[in-house]
Amino acid sequence: MTQGQALLLIADIGGYTAFVRLHRTSLVHAQDVVGRLLETMIDAAPDLTLVEVEGDGVFFLGPAGGARALVDRVGEMYRAFHAYRRRIATFNTCACHGCREAGDLRVKFVAHVGAIAPQRVKHSLKPGGLDVVLLHRLLKNTVPIPEYLLVSEPLFALSDERVRSRGRELVLDLDGLGPVRTYFVDTAELTGALPPDPVRTRGETLREDLGVIVRSLPYLLRLRRPRFGVTA
Repeated sequence: MTQGQALLLIADIGGYTAFVRLHRTSLVHAQDVVGRLLETMIDAAPDLTLVEVEGDGVFFLGPAGGARALVDRVGEMYRAFHAYRRRIATFNTCACHGCREAGDLRVKFVAHVGAIAPQRVKHSLKPGGLDVVLLHRLLKNTVPIPEYLLVSEPLFALSDERVRSRGRELVLDLDGLGPVRTYFVDTAELTGALPPDPVRTRGETLREDLGVIVRSLPYLLRLRRPRFGVTA
């Protein structure tokens, strides 16, 4: 990792209500669902560098010159997320809240272009600097729709026509940074229609249900700690 300009992107999953925390099985199953969805989006963006898994979100870096291709990357992650979410909702028959709410999950994207500086945290290097702080502050916003791509003003200026023609201005008062001009776009407007829900089959249902049980057992027995988090 070197110091310089970069494209910064976070894909963040939302939609779980806080009561999944009230029952351990619901929480562990919710973490399994979130983990698989995050991995699906990571696989859908092989040309971006995964920096870190942050609870129920993933932080990526890309070349600053890749701003015009941002819509393609976001579109691929959005479609992959919803295709897998629909698969889980169709085949999963577990009655816990963590599984039942999988069909209500949504994903939002925030992006910025700016300077990064390597920052050592114990034995690893992570990007730091004011622009990284700004990117994370964008997650706390007042965008009035559940799924969107929110970009900073510098990134909006470099974006392609798909973003510039649809972007709606929104000035955010970010903690510690003051008023910041941003632009948001409904992700569905960028990606078009999603494929239909899969048809439920006995084999796929059994595979999904057994998979959740097997993957969750070490966490229910407290033999492993979850890598992924669930927030409301």
